[in-house]
Amino acid sequence: MITRERLIEELALLDEKAGLLASQGVIPKRIALYLIGSGNLALKGIKEATADIDIIVENVHVLKALEEILTNPSPELKVGSGVRVIYLKEAGHEYSVKLGAFSVYKKLDPVMDDFTLDVFVKRVLRGIALSEGMKTRSIIPKEFRNLKVLRIQLVSLEDIFLFKGVTSLSRAKDIDDLFRLLEHGIDFSIILDELNRQKYPIEPDRFKWLVGLLYEKLLVLRDILAEKGLKSRGLDGFIENLELSFVKK
Repeated sequence: MITRERLIEELALLDEKAGLLASQGVIPKRIALYLIGSGNLALKGIKEATADIDIIVENVHVLKALEEILTNPSPELKVGSGVRVIYLKEAGHEYSVKLGAFSVYKKLDPVMDDFTLDVFVKRVLRGIALSEGMKTRSIIPKEFRNLKVLRIQLVSLEDIFLFKGVTSLSRAKDIDDLFRLLEHGIDFSIILDELNRQKYPIEPDRFKWLVGLLYEKLLVLRDILAEKGLKSRGLDGFIENLELSFVKK
């Protein structure tokens, strides 16, 4: 598991390596990485740790630059206390198959345990895309404002809720994260607006399927609240809006 502190340290080391590569003209001088999953929640203090880091980038050019940072084994690229930060690209990883991750990279770390970076290009689950609204709502946390090359953007809680809401129902940890997000406060009107923007670029059948996943997860979430003797007016209203706008059409 990756703690918040370790994640901050790891991204700082990657930025050091990126700075060396950028100074050689190998990669661009600025690279934007949007964190969309549990790594985001760990950095915001909503989770204590995460098993992996989910990143979405804007295009294949950014992906290639990131891959150079992650996998380049050159001994000239030592960072921190003279260590080499090297990730291995995994072929045929389950996330590539199930979630549509473009590339999966693993850092082998016998001291701190291995972990992976799951990198998506523009879209997640071959559907929900990194939109201009998401980019505008994202923030750079203070811990990363002095990085030289990497621009670490944390998407909003609402956008994480949407990304996690359209994953497989079998992913129990996403249900737990949705519950955490609900506890921290979600503006469901933002998610509804984003869904309305997302439906045009996505094929109709695919969009209907994704909304169906979100709808089913929300019903599970409502049942969990009911078992605890709790009720969320915002969640109930959002479920009704989904039924009226998308599900029962």
